[in-house]
Amino acid sequence: MNIVMAQCNFKVGDFAGNTQKILDLMTEWGNTSDMIVFSELSVSGYYPMDLLDRPEFIIQQNEALQVIKKATLSCKSAVVIGAVTQNQWSGKPLNNALIVYQGGVEQFVYHKKLLPTYNIFDEARHFEPGMLPGTWLYQGCRVGFLICEDGWFNTQDPNYKSDPVDALSREQLDVVISINASPSNEEKVAERVSYVSNISRRCNAPVFYVNQVGGNDEIVFDGGSFAINAQGDVVQMLESFAEDVAQLSLDDINNLPVRPLLKTRPSALYFKQLVLGVRDYVEKCGFSSVLVGASGGIDSAVTLALAVEALGANAVIGITMPTRFSSKGSVADSFELCEALGVECKEVSIESEFAIGIERFEQAFGEPPSGLTMENMQARIRGKLLMAYSNHFGNFVLSTGNKTEMSVGYATLYGDMNGGLNALGDLYKMEVYALAEYINERAGVDIIPRKIIDKAPSAELSEGQKDEDSLPAYPQLDAIVRLAIERDLMSAVDIERDELQVASLEPSVVTSILRKMDVAEFKRRQAPPIVRVHKRSFGIGRRLPIAQGLGA
Repeated sequence: MNIVMAQCNFKVGDFAGNTQKILDLMTEWGNTSDMIVFSELSVSGYYPMDLLDRPEFIIQQNEALQVIKKATLSCKSAVVIGAVTQNQWSGKPLNNALIVYQGGVEQFVYHKKLLPTYNIFDEARHFEPGMLPGTWLYQGCRVGFLICEDGWFNTQDPNYKSDPVDALSREQLDVVISINASPSNEEKVAERVSYVSNISRRCNAPVFYVNQVGGNDEIVFDGGSFAINAQGDVVQMLESFAEDVAQLSLDDINNLPVRPLLKTRPSALYFKQLVLGVRDYVEKCGFSSVLVGASGGIDSAVTLALAVEALGANAVIGITMPTRFSSKGSVADSFELCEALGVECKEVSIESEFAIGIERFEQAFGEPPSGLTMENMQARIRGKLLMAYSNHFGNFVLSTGNKTEMSVGYATLYGDMNGGLNALGDLYKMEVYALAEYINERAGVDIIPRKIIDKAPSAELSEGQKDEDSLPAYPQLDAIVRLAIERDLMSAVDIERDELQVASLEPSVVTSILRKMDVAEFKRRQAPPIVRVHKRSFGIGRRLPIAQGLGA
């Protein structure tokens, strides 16, 4: 039996586009293979969220399913797709399903049994767990099916009553097919391979693991689909962060050479993931170009570099907006950066508008604005200018705040936080520096000037301002924030590393930072979506109340 793993980039709710991808691959592989396997919720895209509550959403998906089913009349392959089906029993109205079509007929249906409700997932909001067995006899082979979380049974989760893999292990299977929408984050590939290797050994059968690829909102799916032999060894792995297709013979899979799992450098993973996340978010939202406020600092520099890689230099504009507090270097560095990237850079001084703002404030309220008020005035004038340019010329605005600064509220609401997407919102500050070094290393030249990397970080909103005047050094601040957000997901080695960073600080400093994190929740709730790269990120995977008294 020849099995095709079809790793596609699907768009949520784009039934015409998603169906066409499926049909194109059926045309290409449908008569040279025995089975074509697509990813979880491949027809609708993952995850539709409350679009699932709209009757027209299900109607349109079912129309797409009929088109796919009819198309199987023209090919010999069985076609395995992920789709939403109506629940025929009690409970939630829908099931997360796997459907097999062949010869114009629905041959088999399986419903996902384990519905994740942790971190970024909330499938139990819409779906009812399945009860149907996951075994199908095809061409004399016993095929077992899983849908993503079904292979990640955790005995500690009280919502999971039984292990779908345990049921399959008693079925004397010839192969296991797992369809997935497994998002990318650090260390995820090794984690997946470990789980799936265990499945193959328990079932004494090879496993074909087909994953979605592409960005949908803040989540990026990395693809990286793979096949594992019955001994638990990877023998085939598809490209990461790209659409890819591969065909393997079930008869040969146990004789193929083992593929070693290469460890990816964190900055290399972040680069690929952020580039794909930016590209897909911008394009799937209907934009073709982006705009970035170029401050001459590390965050805007890395954001510009990522945008160029994602969309091309001709689709990126930088605007530098100096005031009396901006150093000459910040403007010059912005132009040098944009020249190296091949990006057009515009300089628009906001000094006159800033001066008028100060004057009008004093006239209206009878006293001059405070230092903090003047700092935020500048940021908001810049944010207003970026949005005006976006309105007029149609460029999508990327904001530039990193995870560390967003954690403690070191950003101005309606100012530098303006934009439709934040590419760096899940990178700690020192990770931004490491990514800048990787970008230069990858290019073989300093695209991001050394002056930008080496300068002391500053918002340049007041005279001589430096970030570390009001915050701990960034290695220490990163450690405080990371432990607060991700400690329960970190290794013992990483916890020890961060605790050593924090140990030299006064406890009152740490307490102050943790308090800032809680207070800044109202800002993050109004911030643009971020591209997720870590195991726990701001956004849908971390939900805290804004009005709360813990630690007040």
